[in-house]
Amino acid sequence: MSIRVKILIACLSLTLITVLMGLFSQRSQHELGNIATRIYDEAFMAVSYMREAQNGLMSLAVEYSKLGENAGQNETAKLLTAKVPDILESLQVAHDRAMSREGSAATERLIGEIEHLGNGASSLVPGGLFPEFVHLQDGFNTAVEVYAGDGYLYRQSVEQTIERSTQDIGIVIALSVIAAFGITIILSRSIMPALHEVVRIAKSIAGGKLDNAIAEGGRGETGEMLVALSAMQTSIAENVARINALMAQQASSHAGEMAIQHGRFEAALNNMTQGLCLFDADGKLTIFNWRFVEMFGEPTVGTAGDTLMAALELSPRPSLKDSGVSLCDLPDGRVVAVAHQPVEGGGWVATYEDVTERRRVEARFAHMARHDALTGLPNRVLFREHIEAALTRSRFKAFSVLSLDLDGFKTINDTLGHPVGDRLLEGVAQRLQTEAAEADIVARLGGDEFVVIQQNSIDMPALAQRLIDALRQPFSIDGHTVTVGVSIGIASTDDLKEEPDTAVADTLLKNADLALYRAKWDGRGTYRFFEAEMDARLQARREMEMDLQTALESEQFEVYYQPLVDTERNRVARFEALLRWHHPTRGKVPPSEFIPVAEETGLIRAIGAWVLEQACQQAANWSDDVKIAVNLSPVQFNGNLVNIVAGALMKSGIRAQRLELEITESLLLQDNGSVLETLHQLRALGARIAMDDFGTGYSSLSYLQRFPFDKIKIDQAFIRQLPEKHDSVAIVRAVIGLGKSLGMAIIAEGVETAEQLAMLQAEGCWDVQGYFFSPPRTAQDATRFVDTLELRAGAA
Repeated sequence: MSIRVKILIACLSLTLITVLMGLFSQRSQHELGNIATRIYDEAFMAVSYMREAQNGLMSLAVEYSKLGENAGQNETAKLLTAKVPDILESLQVAHDRAMSREGSAATERLIGEIEHLGNGASSLVPGGLFPEFVHLQDGFNTAVEVYAGDGYLYRQSVEQTIERSTQDIGIVIALSVIAAFGITIILSRSIMPALHEVVRIAKSIAGGKLDNAIAEGGRGETGEMLVALSAMQTSIAENVARINALMAQQASSHAGEMAIQHGRFEAALNNMTQGLCLFDADGKLTIFNWRFVEMFGEPTVGTAGDTLMAALELSPRPSLKDSGVSLCDLPDGRVVAVAHQPVEGGGWVATYEDVTERRRVEARFAHMARHDALTGLPNRVLFREHIEAALTRSRFKAFSVLSLDLDGFKTINDTLGHPVGDRLLEGVAQRLQTEAAEADIVARLGGDEFVVIQQNSIDMPALAQRLIDALRQPFSIDGHTVTVGVSIGIASTDDLKEEPDTAVADTLLKNADLALYRAKWDGRGTYRFFEAEMDARLQARREMEMDLQTALESEQFEVYYQPLVDTERNRVARFEALLRWHHPTRGKVPPSEFIPVAEETGLIRAIGAWVLEQACQQAANWSDDVKIAVNLSPVQFNGNLVNIVAGALMKSGIRAQRLELEITESLLLQDNGSVLETLHQLRALGARIAMDDFGTGYSSLSYLQRFPFDKIKIDQAFIRQLPEKHDSVAIVRAVIGLGKSLGMAIIAEGVETAEQLAMLQAEGCWDVQGYFFSPPRTAQDATRFVDTLELRAGAA
């Protein structure tokens, strides 16, 4: 019988035992379930119906007592007719579920007595049923006790059945374990001896003994394994004999193989990319390859190593005693890497590699690592080296560092694209090199940051102004006229205190950056020298940047509204939304302080979107003919401004025609097509576009040609000077006339006196804004102001 058949029979036997155990357990559980069901159906339900019949009798007794002792026979008969059938029905159910003859007999007696009670009502005297009721109650109590006793007997029967079933299952489990153990022993004794024999023979063959006596002819897998081992032993013996014959044959042809190997060695040696020389223990040349001949010419075998090195004209001459790699120059300009390595038994191997091209590449990479790839100027690494060298020389001669940052470069990069931005940076680098002195060092640190090391700290204001004027001139790039400014911070070694050498360079750069921040803070396009108190100002600015980050989240901003009054109709035509910041510790922060910081950090996008949404929602509370004006920063045009405006209008539900967006002339300085496209998209939404602060910046009539503004706001600087300066009157008159000619509404802002108002109205300007009418107000005050002015207009 095979091993597989034996294992199969053992598995089937164990499976059969398991199935029998399951069937036996299932039968026991089924019996217990039947007994439990019978206890419930025949004991508990029988008692329940017996109690129901007893309750019916008690109810009959109560009803009968209500009739009184003088009740007539008819009334008694009617009562019994109504109650007795229900009692008999419950007794009959209890009788059907009786679990013993005693229970059935007790129930039958009760049924007979109840029936007799119902049939003999006509012969009873008044009050004659009470003795019957007492007798029947005793009979009911007796029957209930009998039924309860039957339930107890069945419970004992269940317990005995469970105990017997548990014992039977234990016996079956024990028999199953014994049977499984016996099957395992039988299977093991049938299989293991043959397997031990197979393992013994296999180990013997593995140990090298190839003449084992193997008894073949067995049945099953064991016999097949013995046959296979016999065949394997025979095959191994044949292969060993064959290998021995081959080894003898190879020994005879070893000389030929050595010749072949020598030829291969020669081929490998002469195809190396490096020149090679082998010197013996006496320092004489024994072997060289053709690459060495190509590089230096053919040497003579037996030449001393020192003599050969002198003939090669290597500079510097490498030492023959030291191992390692040396870089040597040849008179023809080549660079050779020479490596010496000792060999076992004395002597050494020398290799020669032409690394001329590699050195050129490394030099190019070294230049790239220390120079800006775009402009070719020194980068931060080389600038650091220059400044440290200059600091070493500064013990004898002072020098200055100019830190430059382009004004408006990010806007150009975002709107015109990075290629134009890169071309602009190249042009800036060329102009800086042209304007700087020959001894000065110009470097680019990254982005739009440049630095200049001025070796001779003489007339620094002139150099700084020269750089500002040079970069202010327009650049012509790819058909675009690009204008950029520069802010400059200047720091000198004269400003340094005694500090450790490692911190001097960092301090000098930090001082120049502080001066640069001051120049930007003072309006850009200018230069500032470092002053000691600048550090404190920078810290204050950084604190403001961090405070602005949390101002929106902590609801520190509030939108105020200043009315713009139509004096011809004496009504509020619109409100201008003005941002105010209530800082928890600083109090009210002026917009002139935090708006520039928000624009530089980019936070103005989120702040501007919030103001726009708040203003539109507030306008929804006003009359439909009152408009809302919102100022836009040039920085907001670098984002998805059109979607933000459309979202604010949709959320508030106001008409787009009620929204006026005010921009300044600085937005149009770059001659940027994308800005004009955004303005046209905003106009397409239905919003009105106004030019704010007209006449104060780079005012040009070309702006009015490039985009048809709906309104022009005359800057308050001209309005304040109306009574004192005649030229201000002329300018205001000209702007009003220009607006009327172009079909643009004119608004005067900053009106503070009745005299200013009268002069404006005389020139035909009726839309005014200023403290003469109202300062900026909260949302609630603005609504009350509209109502008050309308009442005044109605009274007039």
